Amino acid sequence: MNKTGLIVVQLSSGTGGVGIPMNVERIRSHKTGSFIGAVMLTLLIAIIGIIIFSEPLVRWFVEERGSKTTGRELAIDGPLAIDWHWSYAAVHARNIRLSNAQGYREPDMVSIEAINFTIKPWKLLIGRFELGSVSLDKPVIVLERKSVDDTNWTFPFMAENSDGGGSGLSNFELEDRIEINNGRLIFRNAVRELNLDLKLDSVKAENDGKSDKETGKKYEFTLSGNGKLQNRPLTVSASGGSLDALRDPEADFPLLFKLTMGQTHVELNGVFNNAFNFSGINATLKIVGDNLADLFYLTAIPLPPTPPYTLEGQLTKNGGVWGYDKFTGKVGESDLSGTLSYDVTGPRGFLKANLLSNVLDSADLGGFIGLPPSPEQEAVTAEQKQAAAEKKASSRLIPDVPLNVERLRATDLDVMLEAKKINAPNVPFKGMEVRFLLKDGQLRLDPFKAVLADGTVDGAITIDARPDIPPMSMKLNLRNLSLNKFFENTRFASTTKGFFGGNFSINGTGASLADVLGTSNGEMAIIMSGGQISLLLIEASDVDVGEALPLFLGKDKSTKIRCGVADFNIKDGQLNSKTFVLDTNDSTLLGKVGVDLKEEKIDARLDAKPKDNSLLSARIPITLSGNLKSPEIGLDSKKAGARSAAAIALGTLLTPFAALLAFVESGNADDADCRALIIAAKK
Repeated sequence: MNKTGLIVVQLSSGTGGVGIPMNVERIRSHKTGSFIGAVMLTLLIAIIGIIIFSEPLVRWFVEERGSKTTGRELAIDGPLAIDWHWSYAAVHARNIRLSNAQGYREPDMVSIEAINFTIKPWKLLIGRFELGSVSLDKPVIVLERKSVDDTNWTFPFMAENSDGGGSGLSNFELEDRIEINNGRLIFRNAVRELNLDLKLDSVKAENDGKSDKETGKKYEFTLSGNGKLQNRPLTVSASGGSLDALRDPEADFPLLFKLTMGQTHVELNGVFNNAFNFSGINATLKIVGDNLADLFYLTAIPLPPTPPYTLEGQLTKNGGVWGYDKFTGKVGESDLSGTLSYDVTGPRGFLKANLLSNVLDSADLGGFIGLPPSPEQEAVTAEQKQAAAEKKASSRLIPDVPLNVERLRATDLDVMLEAKKINAPNVPFKGMEVRFLLKDGQLRLDPFKAVLADGTVDGAITIDARPDIPPMSMKLNLRNLSLNKFFENTRFASTTKGFFGGNFSINGTGASLADVLGTSNGEMAIIMSGGQISLLLIEASDVDVGEALPLFLGKDKSTKIRCGVADFNIKDGQLNSKTFVLDTNDSTLLGKVGVDLKEEKIDARLDAKPKDNSLLSARIPITLSGNLKSPEIGLDSKKAGARSAAAIALGTLLTPFAALLAFVESGNADDADCRALIIAAKK
């Protein structure tokens, strides 16, 4: 009892001090236990409820969440069953479908007859959808492009994750592999007129895949089938790595791809990094075919017709720019190497390339002007040999194969081609450099430079493919060409010397070279001052039996060329000589030449004025007439007016000579032979 008379009772717990009353502690402990028990009971009921009602919940979650993510209807039309285990749940579903984009022919973009997969339910609590193994039976996937910007595989989640470099599936994990049984992939591209129907299956092997013995790459699926590209049948086969790697921007995705279209065979073997976006490519690309022009169907790049070819190089990709690096190969009898890039980001493709040929066979260039490959080449096909035989049997000399203007409108290009050596029978080519510039359907070969007969042929060629009937212009300059080089390996080589030059300028309209020349307007002029030529050639043209016969029987000799000028006018496809004179120490040859380039007819007359007193000289002019391909050579007994015609021809030399001096060897520019000839003609 204290001083106040109150009785104080001290309750203690443990060893003493002021404590909580025992009944309060018991009450709190009872409440805590009850709460924990209630929570556990609630969780147990929830788990039991989830297990009991899991199938409708999962169906609702998949359809609701999937439809919202894709922006399409995702439905499970068949039965859905879930088998629960301690660490995972096995899901079995049938008749799953994802609706197609609006405006596409098939109602569904994806349909799957049956799907089986395992998940870890506890991962769903932290927002992760972790799959174990996945098996798809008879999936059908339809991918379609209507235009450059209209495809049925564009989904909202792709745009939301476009800056991440992935595929928009980063919240999904796959611990095991995806197995596909009897799959089908349909691909349509209206822009390229491409239709494919492919079979897609997982590789069946003991190690769940197959490996390339040489590279060690593991392939887990195969793709094969056929289709059409611009109405041309093709077959496709491919082996690839894990399908899960398609969504991982850091994973290497091995791919072996083969395509055959007619006689064109394409093989790609390498690794894609970030394969979903087709970037980070490190692969070997080999292309073999009969005709480079056929690659237009695959690439939209306008290439000329060629004999059979093979090319091999490294395929790369940087954004929207594809590269073909350090490729080497052979086109016909010509070697070819270089590097190219193809930019597909714009409305039109853009090809930029640097090409090199150490030895270029001139027969392989025939496609540029519409000529078929030479039938003598070993590599040409039976079809190309037939085309060459038909060309040989034709009475036409000028190629009349039309240019495909639509191909020139399909893409732009900037291609530099260098040929260090050119093999050309009977034509003394050494090398060539040409730049092909194609922009908005306008093709320009500029600069064009060829080394011919120790001289050069340079200028520019332009084709405007925007109209259906394209206009073409050609301006070429011939500078310091050696006459001797044209007679190498003949009996006249030692007696023929000198240099000549000139220019050639025409404009025409047409889809083929024959059409262009048949409508052409322009001019052509050739000049030679100084040098020498085989006397046998001159005497034979003069039908001088007295002097020509000993030359046939014995050693040839030469005569000095004092001056030579050939000046032609071209109007509406008619080529006519204004001046045709070759003045030598032995004779002065005067000519009159007319050529109908449209009908390919020639009418020419060559008259000689001997400078000696040979008694046996017939002095009968030579005529050339008939078809350009096989003209008839004859003699013209009509001599009237020959001298006056000669004087008129010589008197017209002054104008073209003054303009053409720059095209001949500078050392001969001071030679006064042509001027002396003009003065004599005036007198």
